Amino acid sequence: MKRLLPLKTISFGILVALTATSLAISCKKNTTPDAGLLGAAPIIKPQEFPDDLNLPGFKFPQDSTTIYGWLNKQDSASIAQHAWGIWAGLTSKSGQVFNGDSLLVFETWMSVKELAQMAADGNKEGGCFQIKKERSALEVPKQLIHGQLFGKRNAVLDTVSNVFETVSYNPAAACYSTQNLIFNQSTLNKYQVKDGIGNIPPFPSAGITTKPTYFAGGADANGFIRVPVWPGDPKPAKAFGYKDWQTYVYVDTNNKQDKNKTIVPVTGSNPTPAQIAAASCNLNEFINDQVDARMAAYLNANQKNNKRKYKAGDYILLVAMHVGTKEISNWTWQTYFWSYNRDNPFFPSSAFNAKLRPSIIKGAAANYAVSTSYAMVWPNQPITGGTNKGVRSIISFNPYLEGSFGPNVFTGSNNQLNPNYQYGVQTNCMSCHALASVTGSVYTADQYIDMKDMSRFRNQTLLDFAWSIQSNINANK
Repeated sequence: MKRLLPLKTISFGILVALTATSLAISCKKNTTPDAGLLGAAPIIKPQEFPDDLNLPGFKFPQDSTTIYGWLNKQDSASIAQHAWGIWAGLTSKSGQVFNGDSLLVFETWMSVKELAQMAADGNKEGGCFQIKKERSALEVPKQLIHGQLFGKRNAVLDTVSNVFETVSYNPAAACYSTQNLIFNQSTLNKYQVKDGIGNIPPFPSAGITTKPTYFAGGADANGFIRVPVWPGDPKPAKAFGYKDWQTYVYVDTNNKQDKNKTIVPVTGSNPTPAQIAAASCNLNEFINDQVDARMAAYLNANQKNNKRKYKAGDYILLVAMHVGTKEISNWTWQTYFWSYNRDNPFFPSSAFNAKLRPSIIKGAAANYAVSTSYAMVWPNQPITGGTNKGVRSIISFNPYLEGSFGPNVFTGSNNQLNPNYQYGVQTNCMSCHALASVTGSVYTADQYIDMKDMSRFRNQTLLDFAWSIQSNINANK
């Protein structure tokens, strides 16, 4: 069971087309610094992805030829097993302790904001010889403010969101990013190709990017937090964000629920006591953190139409995580989301994927479903010269992040697979990240993207599928 992890510093910001707003949060605990650093401030040493998972058949990084073999055979089982191995490594104990709390491997990694600041300072080795002095910052997910980020100033900004993220790079990706000063505009300018397609240097094959996504909530008088949970994709497709689901579990912060009970979520806003009891699960079934008084004050100052006030001791619950690995040219893509029916999760996951979850994944980490997109369509197409004709879709999205997308998000995406694909529940991580460029301003639903398509990418500088770079460019550096 994972311990609660108080945050030392959290800043919430919207950093691309918006004015950044940040908040420093002081540590709740008054503890002795980490061993070996007596008299120094506590630190976090980013940890490598573990190479001792004791998971037969799993290797990271996996040889690209092996992964392409899975793709050529449409071997969904091998793909899902690999995605589960990645999850097992990310959620392993890191051995790092910060202010008395044990961290999982993914929690030790450098955030893109820290790395971008190192690039701005000209610190090329900062991502290679890493020391973190605080927990990674949280911010409103880029997907939820798509209009503002792409310069649509008349778009509506929802500042009431309960969902926050932090994008981080593993040590290999972090080292690459600062050595190349890849967040600096002056660096990116060097890769421009007039009347052609520019490309930044590719990330290393051991590179991993993550987007842990959290639901912020406070317990009621009985110690329960109402959390929206995915009820399955809508039929027909529509914009379907977590505020539209109207399906909830109640998280018992006192952990008094029976272990392994069957959870029956409630629907609507006026459940009976019996329905709440049936929908209740334990806090320790989520990977989670706590917040302090200053963070609570920030939430209260920025919410609307929410009668409940946050307070010190409220929680941040991990509900989702996007993960990309540079094991193949177009990266592997896997996304995870919390599921109350972990052995039979709703699409875009499946019972098939759940049955492949290895037994080494235990505790809270076992309550997350997985969806994969190691290709854009079936059959898999080449990096360039492929087709959208005679192929089948691969739909893979995260309900908490892409579920709310509607047609306005995909304006100009020129979907050549299916022009009727215009919702987040029709997306594929790889297809969308293929469009990441310095000045790119559009997402796409699922389709094959030719990475040398001049009609799409002329005069663009591609960012090796990393939207996280575009979101953190140091414009004056």
